[in-house]
Amino acid sequence: MNSRTLTNIILLLVLLVFIGLYTNNKNEIPESHRLTTLSLNEINKIIIPRDGKPDVVMQKQTDLNGEAIWYMVKPYSIKAHQFRVNTLLQLSQFPIDESFDSSTLNLQHYALDNPRARIIFNNTEISFGKTNPLNNKRYLKTDNKLVLISDDTYPLVSSQPATFVDLMLLPEKNIRAIALADLIIAKTEDSHWKSSSKELSSNALTADQIQTVLQNWRRAQAFAVHKHMPRKNLGMINITLEDSVIEFELSDDDPWLILARPDLGIEYHLDSSQKEKLFGPFNSLNKSSQSNPSQSESSGMTDA
Repeated sequence: MNSRTLTNIILLLVLLVFIGLYTNNKNEIPESHRLTTLSLNEINKIIIPRDGKPDVVMQKQTDLNGEAIWYMVKPYSIKAHQFRVNTLLQLSQFPIDESFDSSTLNLQHYALDNPRARIIFNNTEISFGKTNPLNNKRYLKTDNKLVLISDDTYPLVSSQPATFVDLMLLPEKNIRAIALADLIIAKTEDSHWKSSSKELSSNALTADQIQTVLQNWRRAQAFAVHKHMPRKNLGMINITLEDSVIEFELSDDDPWLILARPDLGIEYHLDSSQKEKLFGPFNSLNKSSQSNPSQSESSGMTDA
């Protein structure tokens, strides 16, 4: 191999390295052109201060597989809604074209002397001011800079804390037993599933029916989570997991199925069609609510 050929090979390798670096970095926004200098990986805590009410606090944890999972610490201790948390995180990476030194401005003109809402990523705070009526962009302030951006995060930041609760009814843990009003499904010592009922025969459900009920509970997901509102108790459901017992209170089943967690202060709103999937047509919870419609009262769709 002559020197010219070797030189060409070296130049080609250098070119490939530069192409690789460009490909990896072309979608990254420089720190100076982002709303904050934080990277997504280094953000492990989010605080949403709420005047006169408990702050919303969420923290990032790593599961056994090394995956980052966000949990709400306050005001509810439960897994957070991952998509909505990620929506908040994207605000920290928002691209900006121009910023102004906020120390030279009258913040009252932008409603930033008393911000409409605030969010803190680690120790970096972002304040939300008013919108500009000419372009509907919102004034935001972080550190000593003021920016005007098309921000869709404000409604989420200013929403009720229950908005950030995961919609799944149960954590991803093994179910050991389900106790409904008159039906009990439990795993025996020899790892077989059995069911019993006060109204039906001792063998209330077939093996397939048991697995269907178990699978429905594992997949059960609400369309919304709200702050708990005291209602009439239509029945209790106890779900025994591998390390804990979760107790739901059936609060309503028309027009929505509402399963409350009074211990946490939240309630899950599900479509009423989920009632048969979770309780089955064989369960007295369905019969009692149908025969006593006056026990069911309509639900509020917003937090108190």
